[in-house]
Amino acid sequence: MRKFSNLVKLFSWVVFLCLTSPTDAEIKETHKIIEEWIDVETLISEESSTWAIEQASLSDLLESLEKNELVLDEKLAISEEEESGAIQQRTELNERKEKAEKAMETLFVNLEKTQKRLEDIRALLPSPLAERLSPFWDKLKTGPKTPRIPLRQRVETIVSLMQSIHIFHRSVLLERQEFTLKDEQSREFLVIYFGLGSAYFVNESGTVSGYGTPTSKGWAWTRMDEIAKEVTTGVKMLNNRTMPKFLQLPLPSPEKFVP
Repeated sequence: MRKFSNLVKLFSWVVFLCLTSPTDAEIKETHKIIEEWIDVETLISEESSTWAIEQASLSDLLESLEKNELVLDEKLAISEEEESGAIQQRTELNERKEKAEKAMETLFVNLEKTQKRLEDIRALLPSPLAERLSPFWDKLKTGPKTPRIPLRQRVETIVSLMQSIHIFHRSVLLERQEFTLKDEQSREFLVIYFGLGSAYFVNESGTVSGYGTPTSKGWAWTRMDEIAKEVTTGVKMLNNRTMPKFLQLPLPSPEKFVP
């Protein structure tokens, strides 16, 4: 519309010049003005079209940036929420770690005490039981060339020792064992152990017998042949070769053991 209006004005100017009988120089000047005017109008029209296209592109770009900003805001909010959750989890893990470390320290201290107590009462163990438990004791040994086993294995080993000793102490067991009496003659005997409290022995022929008690230096054996018949009966009972009955055996007073 603007271009049409300008052309009307230009046409009126040409008519005016024609009516006023211009000279050749004036006509040439007029043609030159008209050409320059048309060029200017064409340039203005092209620039307007270009600006309209660029304006549309800028609008699309602005809309896209606004959408991206919204997406970024959402992701930022999610990240902040996740970070808050991660901080809480980290705090909980640190608290659990501290509790676990304290528990490990307590376990280590109690384990040291328990192992020392077991080593103190090792002398009370009858030789058959001590021999069966020797692999466990070997695991607990430490030295320059023998590093301490991992804590878990150490716990399992000590628990195994305690269970074995506890089961033996609550049982009446028959063992075959060799030891020396006061006559310094080593013999093999059948020994009935009443836990870790006392024991009674007899030879195969039933002629030599006696009892044993635990001491701080190991088991002490005392000869008492007059109980051979009762001990032999006890051996038969444990081998299921006779009916159960009460046995008349002396009850020795064990030495007070001080680790």
